[in-house]
Amino acid sequence: MRISVRWTIVFALLTQFIAPSHANVLSDSTELKLEKTITGDISPKSVRASKTGYVSAHNMMYRHSVTIYDANSLDLIKTIPDQVRLSDFGIAGYSGLHRGAPVEGAYSPDGKYLYVTNYAMYGKGFNREGTDTCSPADKY
Repeated sequence: MRISVRWTIVFALLTQFIAPSHANVLSDSTELKLEKTITGDISPKSVRASKTGYVSAHNMMYRHSVTIYDANSLDLIKTIPDQVRLSDFGIAGYSGLHRGAPVEGAYSPDGKYLYVTNYAMYGKGFNREGTDTCSPADKY
């Protein structure tokens, strides 16, 4: 065991000098340029760009929406509210409108769909964030 640990330490020390821990990107030759600022009733936590010409901004619980923009002009195409009537989708046990908090998104490979995750759900039947009662016995 002692020999194994010793060789592991020696190997780790040697590889620090052989393999660099970072890429050789020079900051003075790489810079970003602000082209345009998107404004409006948004407060995005994140944005995503599709390969098909769209940019989405995920506005969490601050605006309860996802906004979609044309990637070239950055003009607003649509504002999608995060409210849903769960019973319309066959989900039993919930009545009325519920809201999410769109936090991240991913476009499908063909760019046709945007899948959005919610930080939390709001409405009757949902507790505050972080107060779920899941346990291994629930078999999730």
